[in-house]
Amino acid sequence: MKWNRNLPIGTRDKLFKEAASAYDMEHQVNRSFHARGYQRIETPVIEFDDVFSAINDMNLYRFFDKKGRLTVLRPDMTSPIGRVISTTGVTPPLKLCYSGKVFRANEELAGERNEMTQAGIEIIGFASIKAEIECITSAIGVLKQLGITDFQIEIGHAAIYQAIVQTLGLQENDEEAFRQALQNKSLFGIRSFVASHPSAMDAFILALPRLFGSVDTIQEARDLTDNVVILEALAQMETIVQIVDAPEHLSVDIGLVQELHYYTGAIFRGYADMSAVHFLSGGRYDSLFAQFGEDNWPAVGLALNLDEIVSLKRRTLKNKDADAKVFIHYSLETTQLAEEVLAQTPNASLSFFDELSESIAYAEKWQFSKLIDVSNNTILELEVTS
Repeated sequence: MKWNRNLPIGTRDKLFKEAASAYDMEHQVNRSFHARGYQRIETPVIEFDDVFSAINDMNLYRFFDKKGRLTVLRPDMTSPIGRVISTTGVTPPLKLCYSGKVFRANEELAGERNEMTQAGIEIIGFASIKAEIECITSAIGVLKQLGITDFQIEIGHAAIYQAIVQTLGLQENDEEAFRQALQNKSLFGIRSFVASHPSAMDAFILALPRLFGSVDTIQEARDLTDNVVILEALAQMETIVQIVDAPEHLSVDIGLVQELHYYTGAIFRGYADMSAVHFLSGGRYDSLFAQFGEDNWPAVGLALNLDEIVSLKRRTLKNKDADAKVFIHYSLETTQLAEEVLAQTPNASLSFFDELSESIAYAEKWQFSKLIDVSNNTILELEVTS
């Protein structure tokens, strides 16, 4: 039997430095959240299908168990946490943090990952806008701790999109066409939509693809509508931007629409110049817990795509001296000396080759910056030619 050695679409192996970086980053992010008072929660990778009924538009990996029950690989962490609260008797308010794999069956050739490592927080039982501010503040703090400084977090509000859909009475197909045009910021798509769905909101809707940028955009949006729900949403966005007070990292997007449909309030998404996709998302979802037969606990969540952040950090630090590595060549008789040098040398590792020429060849292949030879009971430093 010949084995298929190809990987499923949207998955990939992580080797060596990338795998180590991903492991270290996951632990660093969790320590950061723990330091802010969050309690860790872990849920199974496999859940029953109805746990994700609130996001049934998501492309799920579905399969049957031995009893014929429909199960899925979890596509996000928020719904399983809702299931935990509804079944374990744990009562909000809660501040939870998590990390783990999520799986989404994206379209082939879309360039998106179907397997991702996600970490984040869920703030459950707090109706105050302080919860949104805490999520964004936590995100800024952890990104800076990770050495990511060139990033932008866009603030939007789910109620703006929902108010338009409700006011115009959009049905499923029309709503999906509007959502796609808005997500793509398609001027042509929005104009076509307005032409086929004229209303008193035409001026506001037509402006949505360009209503993003600095906080001044909020006032421009106010001037285009008298819808009470939208005006309240704009006021909340303005409060968040003002309180967080990080103009170098915050912007607004009046037409921001999240991929998941369960959001009800302020939403946010994070980007960086060296990243082609967003690596941070979240927002308020005050109606999700009703899906599990629970009270409508108010809740806000933040999710980080750690795989994308690892890639971003590697691109940012690619040529920095922090990546310098040292290889230590030694003989059996100088093992103790090699251990002492290893303990005193950052980012160093021992060579297990007997011949110095083999150690040099290995160091060149794996781009070590320096080789230390202690095989003759002396410390000799050699530069490595890559």
